[in-house]
Formats: sequence, structure tokens, C-alpha cells
Amino acid sequence: MAKRIDTYFVDDLTDERDESVKERVISLDSRRVVIDLGDDSYAELEEKLAPYFAAGRSGRAAAAATPRQATRATPGVKTVEPTTSEVRAWAKRRRIKVAARGRVPAALREQYIADHMNAA
Repeated sequence: MAKRIDTYFVDDLTDERDESVKERVISLDSRRVVIDLGDDSYAELEEKLAPYFAAGRSGRAAAAATPRQATRATPGVKTVEPTTSEVRAWAKRRRIKVAARGRVPAALREQYIADHMNAA
């Protein structure tokens, strides 16, 4: 007997299978969500947000508005990432071992983000 497990990607909005589906992070104020979107749904989102991006500030003005948070460039999506010190403090409060210096492991950063997404 053979067992076959298929993994496929589904667009969260259309509920359709699509090979172009990717995980997208959307952040507004203190609310942050992760959504799986195909190219068509993502293009629709970009089209709807275009006037807001056109009217908004970018670069130094946007960075000055959020001094405690760093941004990571993602094509078409602006995400806000927690600082290393925020992740370390969070881990310390939860008694999770983390080095005092150096790079914070990606898995720990993801735990921090997931914890804060659930709180929002």
C-alpha cells in the first residue's frame, strides 16, 4: 500500500488553489496580519491601497514616525519588524533562553510575532 500526501496552496480570499500563493504580511497601526494571497488577489490589494501609498510619506519621514521599529523590504508590502531588544525582553519575560548579544534566531522572532498577532 502506498501513501500519498499532497500539499497545495490556497488563496485565503478566493479559497482557490493557486501555485502563485505566497504568505503576505499586512500591518496597520499596531495590528499585523499574515494572509496567503495569489498574484491576482495581491494585485487587487495593491490596486486598492495605491492611493494611500501615493498620498503617504516614505523614507525618512516614515522611519521617524516609528523610531522603535525597523522595516524590512518586501516587494509591494511594507512590514514592521520588532527590534532585537524587544524580542530579547519578551523572551526573558517568558523564560526563553536567548543570548544577550548577537543575532536573534528566526524561530524566536517568529514566536514573538505570532504571540503579538494573537494579542491584537
